[in-house]
Amino acid sequence: MFDLRILRSLGLLLAVLALVLAFGLRSAPSSAGAAPPVSYAVQSGDTLWSIADAYTEGDPRELVAQMRQLNDLSTTTLQPGQTLLLPTT
Repeated sequence: MFDLRILRSLGLLLAVLALVLAFGLRSAPSSAGAAPPVSYAVQSGDTLWSIADAYTEGDPRELVAQMRQLNDLSTTTLQPGQTLLLPTT
């Protein structure tokens, strides 16, 4: 059998490692915000969907949501000449 002190020491060590790992994951910078956003000038007929579709492969829904959040858009209405920030990966 293991000595009780060794088991307690191992338990304490595992608890400390778990806390360090949890803190490290929470304080690590997000890779989504690592690169600065790109500016885009809205053209006549552009929609958030059409812009997102042109800038992403696959489903553009996630990029549309990111653009709305990044540009603080309460609606999806765009005006020609409006400047949007596009998130970069």
